[in-house]
Amino acid sequence: MKKIKIFGVVCLGLILVAGGFLGAGYLQYQRDFKGYAGETQEFEIKKGMNLTSITRLLKEKRLISSKPLFYWAARFSGQAAHFKRGVYQVEGAVSPARLVEILSQGKEMVVRVTIPEGYRMTEIFEVLRKSGLKNSGTYEALTRDPQFIDGLGLPGNPKLLEGFLFPETYLFSAGVSEKEVLTRMVQAFLAKLPPNYSAQAAKVGLSNYQALTLASIIEKETGKASERRIISSVFHNRLKQGMRLQTDPTVIYGIEGYKGNLTKKHLTAPTPYNTYTIKGLPPSPIASPGIGAIEAAVNPAPTPYLYFVGKGDGSHQFTQTYKEHEQAVSQYQRRRRKDYRSY
Repeated sequence: MKKIKIFGVVCLGLILVAGGFLGAGYLQYQRDFKGYAGETQEFEIKKGMNLTSITRLLKEKRLISSKPLFYWAARFSGQAAHFKRGVYQVEGAVSPARLVEILSQGKEMVVRVTIPEGYRMTEIFEVLRKSGLKNSGTYEALTRDPQFIDGLGLPGNPKLLEGFLFPETYLFSAGVSEKEVLTRMVQAFLAKLPPNYSAQAAKVGLSNYQALTLASIIEKETGKASERRIISSVFHNRLKQGMRLQTDPTVIYGIEGYKGNLTKKHLTAPTPYNTYTIKGLPPSPIASPGIGAIEAAVNPAPTPYLYFVGKGDGSHQFTQTYKEHEQAVSQYQRRRRKDYRSY
């Protein structure tokens, strides 16, 4: 009888200890934890990751304090089987319970979107529509909405957002609105734009908006960073001499439904963007330039060049006279190699 009492006391003690551990574990499971520096932590749940590897990742990112606690809690809750892969952002402290909820419902899922330099708005919108964002993808109307544009704080009072959607990699919440997407991209442009850009543009005889327009042309004409200031100098020299810019990318921008084959008919078509027929710059940017082209537009290299032609490897031959240009055209354009490319 005495042994039974002792056994009962031991069992009760064990139950109380286990209850204490469970209670402490439950409190820790519900308690917010933030072991990382900064306000936001990013992590990615990749395809094929199991609960063990996810738990290890969360511990490495210092989002949880205890791997066993998170692992077993997630497993016994039944939610681990529903964890969704993707990129997540967590702001501030968060509890293991909240992490389980986030991963099982995809609540804090973000979409990584990369906008290449030189893309025009229509191309940017296609990238956004295919990225996995959960909005309706109707961006076009906003880019021409005077009230929306006026509220963005852009220089030059533009009527169109072409050129202001900065090309870089963004992380958007999956359910972000079209207005938020465009605002973020314009804010990135304003953050990258040199603070004295208007003054730099004025020194070379351009307004801020004209400089951005020229930057977009430079971006479309070359992918080589080493050539941007030289390309810029050709256009500046032409503008100073009253010559037409005669640049194909502007012509293409002004052709509705362009199919990829620039003809003589296109070069003579009267559009506001046909720099073979108009003098000066076109009325707006033709693409979103990167910071390299933006800076090159107001810092042209000191050259006498008035012409350039693609060599077929992405670089260009620069010349000063029309005769030299004709010779370069004959050498590089009229005898194109099969692997020729102009940019």
